[in-house]
Amino acid sequence: MRKRWVAVLSLASTLAWALLAGGAFGDGSALDHFERRIRPVLIEHCYPCHSQASGVTQGGLRLDTAAAMCRGGDSGPVLSADTPEDSPLLQALRYEGYEMPPSGKLPDETIAAFAEWIAAGAHDPREGDEPITEPPTIDAKSHWSFQPIERPEVPQVESAGVRTPIDAFVTAKQREAGVEPAPAATSHDLLRRVYFDLTGLPPTAAEIERFQNDPSDEAYEAIVDALLASPRFGERWGRYWLDVARYADTKGYVFEEDRNYPNAYRYRDWVIASFNDDLPYDQFLIAQIAADQLGEEAPREAMGYLTLGRRFLNNPHDIIDDRIDVVTRGMLGLTVACARCHDHKYDPIPTADYYSLYSVFASSEEQKPENCPPVLVDRAEPVQQVVFLRGNPGMRGEPTPRQFLACVTDGDRRPFEKGSGRRELAEAIASPDNPLTARVWANRVWGWLFGRGLVATASDFGLRGEAPTHPELLDYLATALIDDGWSTKRLVRRIVLSSVYRQSCEAPPASLETDPGNTLLTRRERRRLDLEANRDAVLQACGRLDLAMGGPSQQLVGDTPTTRRAVYGFVERQNLPAFFRTFDFPSPDTHASNRAVTVSPQQALYFLNSPLMIANAAALAEHSAEAGADEAARVEWMFRQTQGRRPSDAERADLFAFLTDPAAAEAPPAPEWSYGWGRIDEASVTIDFHVLPHFKGDAWQGGPELPDPSIGWVMLNAGGGHPGDTTHQAIRRWTAPAPGDVTVAGKLSHGSDQGDGVRARVVHSVGAITGEWTAANATTDTGTQPMRVAAGDTIDFVVDCRESEAFDSFGWDVTLNLLREGEEVATPYRSTTGFEGPAPAPLDRWGRLAQVLLMCNEFQFVD
Repeated sequence: MRKRWVAVLSLASTLAWALLAGGAFGDGSALDHFERRIRPVLIEHCYPCHSQASGVTQGGLRLDTAAAMCRGGDSGPVLSADTPEDSPLLQALRYEGYEMPPSGKLPDETIAAFAEWIAAGAHDPREGDEPITEPPTIDAKSHWSFQPIERPEVPQVESAGVRTPIDAFVTAKQREAGVEPAPAATSHDLLRRVYFDLTGLPPTAAEIERFQNDPSDEAYEAIVDALLASPRFGERWGRYWLDVARYADTKGYVFEEDRNYPNAYRYRDWVIASFNDDLPYDQFLIAQIAADQLGEEAPREAMGYLTLGRRFLNNPHDIIDDRIDVVTRGMLGLTVACARCHDHKYDPIPTADYYSLYSVFASSEEQKPENCPPVLVDRAEPVQQVVFLRGNPGMRGEPTPRQFLACVTDGDRRPFEKGSGRRELAEAIASPDNPLTARVWANRVWGWLFGRGLVATASDFGLRGEAPTHPELLDYLATALIDDGWSTKRLVRRIVLSSVYRQSCEAPPASLETDPGNTLLTRRERRRLDLEANRDAVLQACGRLDLAMGGPSQQLVGDTPTTRRAVYGFVERQNLPAFFRTFDFPSPDTHASNRAVTVSPQQALYFLNSPLMIANAAALAEHSAEAGADEAARVEWMFRQTQGRRPSDAERADLFAFLTDPAAAEAPPAPEWSYGWGRIDEASVTIDFHVLPHFKGDAWQGGPELPDPSIGWVMLNAGGGHPGDTTHQAIRRWTAPAPGDVTVAGKLSHGSDQGDGVRARVVHSVGAITGEWTAANATTDTGTQPMRVAAGDTIDFVVDCRESEAFDSFGWDVTLNLLREGEEVATPYRSTTGFEGPAPAPLDRWGRLAQVLLMCNEFQFVD
């Protein structure tokens, strides 16, 4: 056990780990991004000149297959893996050299989609070297997911480990393969697992000890029932659904209109309440598509599922496409949006079926009632839509009736008859005769409890998706869901009471060899806490978690972050904060089937340096003083509070060794960079330096607003800043940490086409100006001769106005290279990457011990 908490997520070890999983895109979203944002543009704007069908390919460049695109044309490759921003394809789209397409520059949003695609690795599913001109012929009824759901016969298996039918299905498959499952998890690990899975919060040490004293099946079932009845259940499971619903509190990239959805939180609160109330899943789905047609008492806020998506500069075609995608992938597990421009390349979904659904949503219009997210209502007259050839609204094909998908319709399809058809669509999706809906939901629930679904591609049950590892078990769960009145809580209860859920992460060595990917469920996968569970667990351990429910979204980051649960955090769609991205929060731009799990240096740096973590560690240390003055009692209390158990003798010795280590009392080194204002005394070449007092998110300035009443426009950010007048110059100061020789290199820029520019000077504290430059509507290099510095010497980068004080925003990216005495390689210090906000007060030895306990693996992992 000792290794489990000592194995801290240290900076050194984390820096050595490789980044995992998929660039900017998670599971399935790379394919989705290509099919929705890239392929349609290539077909419409590039294929006429750069495809096999075009006859003579211009510049020897074909873009109609992945292989041809990788080869490039007469001028060489068009994609650059090393420097994506320099890819000739992207430069041509930006009209930087070649200007493609020659008919006119594409919208900025489209070009940004290509930039994102290339930066993430240019995922391209087009196989072979010949373009696909016709979709394959597919027999829908031959694919497992389109076949009717039938309750399978439960295998007859004799084993002490078979508690439920779920165990019988799993054990039968394991015996066929000749493998043995892992033993049962310890009572400590099991309780921690079920608490996190059902509520997103850890059990207390007292709750763990109580279960350890009575780990009977009856006691465990009572705990499960209590957790299912807890309001914390809806908060945990509601957040899962919000990933599916691509929930955010803002619209994304829009122009002059309000970027916020002021009442988005009401949809989030309805979702949480629905899970707590165990609203039958079929009713849950119907309300989110057609609540406006369910009577006066129907929850209109439920329609946030459709209306709270990205706004695509209010392009109606893209908004409808987003709604089709979130409904079909989220509820049916089908990538119907891939049929927007052509018949689906793999699944039996013709373009006509896409535009049948398009007609349903085009026959609805958006309203914005008070105290509610936007809702959809039927138009006075429904729309009879036509197929847009190649997805182009200007190329109109045959009309399409409003009707459900052919591949999941049993018998003759009947067009929808009531208004837009949204309610009929919702009822078709939620029908027990639909072969997809119950399977998809049962698989999602399994995946959220186990870390991976029985079908690994949770939002793609089509021909390109993974087949289920246990098809009979999946159908058993789906039929049980329907028979139980579509109760999510009863489905969760069935699963967590099974032996396969309760098994250990430690499998027999033979099973690890036979079942390395754990497809036979021979063990539990060890899982790290996700963003919400991690943050909430830290706050709970430190006695700071606010369990108030509902209401407007709160900021999780910034100067005054909320201490409420993370599910109530404000989700910014366009500029997702670094904290969210660092811990694998999915992009709210699109539906997310599951979350990527990455390991990156930024995660360790967050635990070491973030103001929130340091504040929590300080709070935990202060709280531990309640245990009394005795240090042994205080250490014991702190360990139990974070790890849920008492330390072993060896762990207790390690804790005291850390606590009494002289290094634990050392103050952290002073930062190399500081940010201020002042002026140069020209006669003595000295600087009257004052630290800028206010940090506003990404910039140091005089006060909350600019211009500050006292010092005006002075501001410094990572890339540059703005000076005030001649007596309020902007000063970025570097303090030498050691003696040596320093060289300075950089670029000063004045980007505005107005004003007379700025003057920049480098001032050494020995009383010397070592460089001076001006930049007016231009960029200039700023380099100096080597300077000798002693430890504590300062080098100031001073910028002031010239004649005019207007339009003086500047950029100044400088790098100092310090060659320390006795060393052969210089250490670089760059102004942009070294930029930071205010450092929190340093932790004392108790605070540092608290920080270690909050970072250790036993705290950071579920079990």
